Amino acid sequence: MNTVMSPTRTLRLSPLFAAFAAFALSTLVCRAAKADRELIVPFEESGHLVLDQLSGFRISAASGFAYAGPAGIAYRSTKSSAYNTSDTSTNETTTTMWLAPSADIFVTDYLSIGALIEVSHTSGTGVNPAGQSVDLPGTLAMTFMPRIGFYAPIGDRFGIWPRAGVGWSSVQQVAFLSDGSTAATETFRSLILDVDLTLVYRFTETFFMRVGPEVGVTLGGRKEEVINGNSFGADKNVLQFSGVIGFGANLEL
Repeated sequence: MNTVMSPTRTLRLSPLFAAFAAFALSTLVCRAAKADRELIVPFEESGHLVLDQLSGFRISAASGFAYAGPAGIAYRSTKSSAYNTSDTSTNETTTTMWLAPSADIFVTDYLSIGALIEVSHTSGTGVNPAGQSVDLPGTLAMTFMPRIGFYAPIGDRFGIWPRAGVGWSSVQQVAFLSDGSTAATETFRSLILDVDLTLVYRFTETFFMRVGPEVGVTLGGRKEEVINGNSFGADKNVLQFSGVIGFGANLEL
């Protein structure tokens, strides 16, 4: 037997059906939008401040595997064996404290400008070739590096962020003389060109990881050393390849 629904019942069920249909449609739309965009706010949006190296590591031929961050203290102990029986082994123990804030801001979508400022101080003790224990003079290193970058997104979580900068650097180091005394501090100053190619992975809207190669080259470098009141100077240039792994934060201003 066929059942005919009364008009009264039809009017009562229609609002419920419409509400259910609207809820189902909105759920599908939200799920589709979420599947299309896992992270809503773009990394490269204008006005974002990026702290690119809250913590991380740098791997290079010169310094090996070392911590890299906005501030820190590093302890280093080195020992060098003698070449032959007439030489004396040398060793040094140094402590380095550094402050290295690094930040970029997207002035327009995709285009960023930023800078790295680094200041470090090293002190310690060593045993010179004559076998005498001496206090090493404190050394200072400073770098100022303005830079520009362009962010190319690959979906919501990945992106490529190449940056290039030209800046200035001054680095000091201490060397021992062959007679066993301590040489004067050698100072190396130069303009520097630095290029890095960073791959970015975003954990959340704010926090991300970056990894990639970095190349630095000095331009017109000059070293100067004073020994027993006599000053010596010479040209010096450095080319360095390194890899950087770091964690940063993207802040919406």
